[in-house]
Amino acid sequence: MTAARGIPATDELDFFATLDRRLLHRRAISEVFLTSMVPTSRDGFLAGAQLPSSHTYFTDHQQERRTLDPLLLLEACRQAETFAAHVLHEVPLDAKFVLRSWSWQQIGQAPELPAGPAELAIRATTSNPQVRDGMVRGLDYDMDLWLGGAPLGSVQLRASYLPAAIYPGIRRHGRGSNPPLSDGAVVQPTTQALAPHQVGRLRPENVVLAGLREEETGTAADLLVPVANPSMFDHPLDHVPGMVAMEAARQLALATTNDRRGSLSRTQVTSLHGEFGRYLELDAPITLHAAPTIGQPELIQVSLRQQGVEAAAIRVGLSAADAVTGSRS
Repeated sequence: MTAARGIPATDELDFFATLDRRLLHRRAISEVFLTSMVPTSRDGFLAGAQLPSSHTYFTDHQQERRTLDPLLLLEACRQAETFAAHVLHEVPLDAKFVLRSWSWQQIGQAPELPAGPAELAIRATTSNPQVRDGMVRGLDYDMDLWLGGAPLGSVQLRASYLPAAIYPGIRRHGRGSNPPLSDGAVVQPTTQALAPHQVGRLRPENVVLAGLREEETGTAADLLVPVANPSMFDHPLDHVPGMVAMEAARQLALATTNDRRGSLSRTQVTSLHGEFGRYLELDAPITLHAAPTIGQPELIQVSLRQQGVEAAAIRVGLSAADAVTGSRS
């Protein structure tokens, strides 16, 4: 790999085979994208990922230009964070990972999907380590992304790591009972699921919203928990994961701009920022509420609420497909 935009050249960063799926918290090999990782310092690493040109979830979009999905980039970065936590920071394999926040900001125009697999390079720096009883309990990650030597954007991710022995007690204390798993009974909305074209999708199985409605302050919908979707629920979980929350927020943001005249095929997501304050439980309804930011209508604020309490707040940046955004040195 040649040096570009500050990425050091290294023969060790390759794209020939995926890494151990167990170290990425994935069950299906088809959902593994990370191919290599090289430490660059005590607080940094380079990682490589091969991104698919065709995927039932990550490339299922109603767009005139077939561009890289920002949630695919976030998933590649999540896999890099997870692998680094286990291998570079010795977080135990049975530890429970908690996503506190993550953000993605595009640089320039969204790149077209190549005819074949795309080779993504990630340069990461970690900070703010939290250590207790000899175990790393939390880290912040700042990642820069490149494709073919050209910068794509940046990702920031904040995660906590909980010992397996204390996690069940934390969950019981937080909710007053043991949480159910996603392969069991899950509360789903009684409202009608949205049609794929309403949220920029082609496949019904990738729709995660139901009951779209207008409110005094914006637009609302109910979360349709996609427990049968092999990308969003690759394995049983005891909560709704951050990826599903981000997907739901994106779909609701797009739905608010849908003028039914093909606007979604010309709209792209240019930024995402999510803060997760509480677990999104599987056994109670979840609603989403969206409204444009005052003075910045291209930024849609989405609140995910459960039992009257905000559990996550996500900001979605939108633009016309040909707009150019951001810069990063």
